Amino acid sequence: MKIVQPVLILLLVLPMILLCGCLGTGGWSAQDWTGQGNRFAKDGLYSDAVDAYNQSLRLDASNPKVWTWRGIALQHLGNQTGAMNDFDMAISLNPNESAAWQGKASLYVDTDQYKLAVKAAERSITLAGPEDKVENSWLLLGFAYNRLEQYEDALQSFDKAIEIDPKRIDLWQHKAYTLTKLGRFAEVLSCYEVMTGIEPDNPELWNKKGEILLALGQINEANEAFTIAKGLIERS
Repeated sequence: MKIVQPVLILLLVLPMILLCGCLGTGGWSAQDWTGQGNRFAKDGLYSDAVDAYNQSLRLDASNPKVWTWRGIALQHLGNQTGAMNDFDMAISLNPNESAAWQGKASLYVDTDQYKLAVKAAERSITLAGPEDKVENSWLLLGFAYNRLEQYEDALQSFDKAIEIDPKRIDLWQHKAYTLTKLGRFAEVLSCYEVMTGIEPDNPELWNKKGEILLALGQINEANEAFTIAKGLIERS
């Protein structure tokens, strides 16, 4: 009896599919899909990252880190509700998941819920392990304190973040903003001196430094900073 060709192909391929268990998952394990999702996320391909994390969670929904990473990717895609659900799921699986608490703090900042952001950021910091980027939690905590006009608390938070990563310009910028709110302009100038040392080719930083020098009445130094900024713009 002659077997119809499509049926023959199916008979040949089906045992291989069943053997490797690859229906819907490409033959990969949950760990494989998680790794692929992390690579996509690192490259900023957040939609692809979500798809990969989806496959991982289909195979193993018990890993709180995968829920956290998918939540972060969803947040980058603007899906705040989905992100919060994923962070909550991660915490339900492991209440000590520092990165999930950090994710919740970030969402609370995004939605102007600053008191809740403070609590979540503090929780993230308390639970953080060596692999967690706790400077981001300190940054979120400082930002929330600024919005609550608790400037001294904000300043302490930014200093903690800077201790961990002293070359991050955004941390110094937030500290400078807080010091400005406190009227401590000489310390603001010190921040911009550090920043222009880290990024000497950034005209925006030199312009801002010039403005602070001008406010402090240091006219000649201000003009020098403005001249440097102008030269950098002309060369770019």
